[in-house]
Amino acid sequence: MLIKNAKLFMASALILFLFQSCATFITDKPSSDAVSENENTNQNQDQDHAYITDSKEEMEYEEISDPEDLEIISNYLNSLTYMVYYNEEKDVEPFLIKTALKSANSFLAKNGYEYIDTEQIEKIKTEQQNTYKEETGGSVNILQWIAHKTAADIYIEINLAASSSKKNGRYYGTANVEFNCYNALNAEKRGSADYVTDSPVLSTISSSDALLNAVESAVFEGMPEVLAEAEKQTVRAVSKGFKYSVHILNTEDSKVIQSFEKKLGSRVKRIKRISYSPEETVFEVYIIGDIYALEDLIYGTVKDLPGFGEFLLVMQRGNSITFDTGI
Repeated sequence: MLIKNAKLFMASALILFLFQSCATFITDKPSSDAVSENENTNQNQDQDHAYITDSKEEMEYEEISDPEDLEIISNYLNSLTYMVYYNEEKDVEPFLIKTALKSANSFLAKNGYEYIDTEQIEKIKTEQQNTYKEETGGSVNILQWIAHKTAADIYIEINLAASSSKKNGRYYGTANVEFNCYNALNAEKRGSADYVTDSPVLSTISSSDALLNAVESAVFEGMPEVLAEAEKQTVRAVSKGFKYSVHILNTEDSKVIQSFEKKLGSRVKRIKRISYSPEETVFEVYIIGDIYALEDLIYGTVKDLPGFGEFLLVMQRGNSITFDTGI
């Protein structure tokens, strides 16, 4: 409980510090019309739009001052789930990889973070290769796919290099660990850190023991930095609100839909009409809150608007919600 409370306090402090330190920068950003259409929240998405492999546009940062919004973001930050794995393209001794992953997960556990166990990652990687290829065609990094599969929010890829030496019957090890953090949904970079052991780590047992100690030390020293950067970038990403897809069925009267869009737009961070037809209109909506809060906002929006029939929820899946106008 103490760890959780401490994390919540640190999350709130991080949010306040970030917005205070970036206030000048924020005011110089372009208007909300420049928001990247590829940016998504880390929450579960409609399976048909689960993977985004490229997000080139710059993130927009917005200042948050409402206490309730700050609390929502703080709680969201405090609930992030991490997944740590290694870069398989690097040729590294398996025992060192195992040590690095164990050390990283141990750090997460000791500091109250939620994380995906390495055994679970290995099992999915081994048993679901065909599913991975069928769903992605290999166009998505398998770590991103597994992270999404396990409902992780952030995945950390470790690049590892280590060497040892012997002098006067003693063994010394050095390690260089590079951490790269990504959003599990769209592979957007969420921070990085590179840690090299300050001085060779001593062992009187063997060179392998010296290497293990060096890797363990480097991981433990580097994890706080990369996690802090990941949290900071996540706060920046969600400062403009969590993204939802709103589908409205039976929208033959375009003027009614225009009134709906205008009124809902005054209640959310941002709304953008993606498509319109008499059969269906689709909006992209950003709010600081969950999908149930959005549902309430939408019902409140149509309550006093003329032109709607029995407006009802038809389906909700991930971050996509569908209503029927009843017309």
